[in-house]
Amino acid sequence: MKVSKTGVKHPAIIQLRGDVGDRVGDILKIVEKVCGDFEVEDDNIYVPDVNEARVVISKVKKLARVSIKMSTKYAGLRYGRVRTLFVYCLRF
Repeated sequence: MKVSKTGVKHPAIIQLRGDVGDRVGDILKIVEKVCGDFEVEDDNIYVPDVNEARVVISKVKKLARVSIKMSTKYAGLRYGRVRTLFVYCLRF
């Protein structure tokens, strides 16, 4: 069993809700700078590490006024540890 020294990474989803408007381009630029690997589907941004998602959210908060809700979901086991999926809903 091989576990990285930084621990097990937990995936995260950043959901963009409400009147995002023309800020989508600015948000994607922030995500590109912070996250090495990410996927975009509809209004959801899938990030492989929750710490990167938190950095993105803090920078988006400086860009625009948003309300943030956070929830967690069980994502299974990996290397004998529980994986949790973090879901952040950003409402503009």
